[in-house]
Amino acid sequence: MNDPINPITLDQDASLPSAFYRASAACPEGVVYRQPIPEGFGGSDGRQWRAWTFREVEKRVNKIAAYLHAQGVRKGTKVAILSNTRPEWLEADMAVLACGGVVVSVYQSLPAHEVGYILFDSGAEIVFAENQEQLGKLLHLLSNHCQIPATEERAAREAKISLRRIITFEAVEKHELVVGLRELLLGSDPGSPEEWKDLRRSDLATLVYTSGTTGPPKGVMQTHGNHLSNVRQAFRAGMYAQGMRIFLLLPLAHSFARLMGAIAFLTGAELAFPRVSDKLSSKAEPQLVMNDMRHSESQIIPLVPRLLEKMKDKVESQARRSGLAAKILQVTISSARTRFLARSSNTAYSPLAWLGYVMSASIRRKISRQIFGMRFRNVISGGAKLPPEVNQFFAALGITILEGYGLTETCVATNVNRLDDNRIGTVGPVLDTDIEVRIAEDGEILFRGPNVTNGYFGRSQATAAAWDGEGWFHTGDLGALDSDGYLSIVGRKKEIIVSSNGKKVAPEPIEQKLCSSPFISQAVLFGDAQPHCVALLGINQHSLESWAKEQGHTLDSKLADDTRVMELLWREVEAVNASLAGFEQVKRIGLLDEELTVENGFLTPTFKLKRRLVFKKYERKIAALYGSS
Repeated sequence: MNDPINPITLDQDASLPSAFYRASAACPEGVVYRQPIPEGFGGSDGRQWRAWTFREVEKRVNKIAAYLHAQGVRKGTKVAILSNTRPEWLEADMAVLACGGVVVSVYQSLPAHEVGYILFDSGAEIVFAENQEQLGKLLHLLSNHCQIPATEERAAREAKISLRRIITFEAVEKHELVVGLRELLLGSDPGSPEEWKDLRRSDLATLVYTSGTTGPPKGVMQTHGNHLSNVRQAFRAGMYAQGMRIFLLLPLAHSFARLMGAIAFLTGAELAFPRVSDKLSSKAEPQLVMNDMRHSESQIIPLVPRLLEKMKDKVESQARRSGLAAKILQVTISSARTRFLARSSNTAYSPLAWLGYVMSASIRRKISRQIFGMRFRNVISGGAKLPPEVNQFFAALGITILEGYGLTETCVATNVNRLDDNRIGTVGPVLDTDIEVRIAEDGEILFRGPNVTNGYFGRSQATAAAWDGEGWFHTGDLGALDSDGYLSIVGRKKEIIVSSNGKKVAPEPIEQKLCSSPFISQAVLFGDAQPHCVALLGINQHSLESWAKEQGHTLDSKLADDTRVMELLWREVEAVNASLAGFEQVKRIGLLDEELTVENGFLTPTFKLKRRLVFKKYERKIAALYGSS
């Protein structure tokens, strides 16, 4: 049975390696993770799923740790990991920690100059790089200066990155600094290093950099005790159970995914990874990842809201097609939504809607299985605020999404909804009793507890601004608590729009409402120091083309000049305005020139909006919206 240690007992461990080696000794044949082998045969989807046990994973960790030790990694040595999510990420992570080192998480999607900033700021000496794409970034940094932005303690400067060794997960071009992981894994098990035995819960384990939406990213100092406490807290909240399988596709550079990895490596819950489809780059094939998720037979699937929004859009777009199958899907969605809203408001619904709901039960099950698989229990949504209408859409179809909340500084989860009391629109109560939460007078959410970190690496002024003298971390988020302790998120304190007449508007909830339109894919609200709000909108091209075809229209090449398109969008905006206070309403709209993505720098790797960069690019267009008022 795959239940090596009770998560409650993690409080007795002094470090993450201590818990890992204890779990491995208790259940050496327990499965830690599994991954599909594309060229294999067998299995319901035509592929083998190869499983790795604690015994096998421990040997791999020990071999990596032995090499790192030989390279001089000791207590406090910074080692970065620049890779997409894959088993080797977590094995490298544990090997660094076993040597007493500090892991620096770096998103694989970051451009070279942002990778350079993190390596410079952290002082990382060794890097695990996934493949040729990531190695290319490092080699560019080694041969070129990069711009290091100013912080409170440091002036802006140019810097050249220096590294002692690069370890690659995939085969790459030869270089004097590079060694392949495959080479490190040859030979017999050298046993675990000794350094981890001297670690304490207060020792630094990881540096995870904030998304940088309001300035240069800050390295959050997460200790061994922070991580161990959060794994135990997540267990107490029912986020997982021993023996359950968790499908992990989110970037491990993010603390939310990292928590899921720690759960598997320490407690006997099992991970399932998508296949590595590209050996040269870190770009994932969305369709292949979805296929692997469906066939992984996972019960728990952690996702960010943006992915759930895309899943919802795909189901709805299928229902808008022509043909019998689309009509049946329309009835399924409509009857499910009618029933859900009636039950939520405790009102009756028509016999016709009831009949449609009963008759479409098999379709609802099929939707769930086609997306999430046969053994699916629930999604855990984190990383950003989940639009309530997205959660309601899936809930109506019988698909459970438990929205949670947390920050890098709280390592990571603080709140999550419960299976037996899932309150859509909230992020649930705290995970466990040792997490304290309160709302400040200005509405800001504050936390204190053993999972809450103590500050930012090398940023004493930023630390003093976010942690008060009583140990409360000031999140920068605005929220409210109900009588049962369920937390609702209102928005970011720094993003609140203050109009010229002093009215305060939280942009995110309004943007989410606008994006509930099938024709609007993205929305960015502006209005600071202005008499009213305006919005820049992104277009859902597929929905717009379907609408144009139904109407018999030919779309102009420049959509902003197509009066029919702008009238359609304005009707969608007016429908949202009807639910808003007068000072919140959008008075004028314009179109974004391109989709806001991680790749073009307008979104963080977890899909958070970099609002100030959008404003900088579209400053003239925004001014024109006010100039023509």
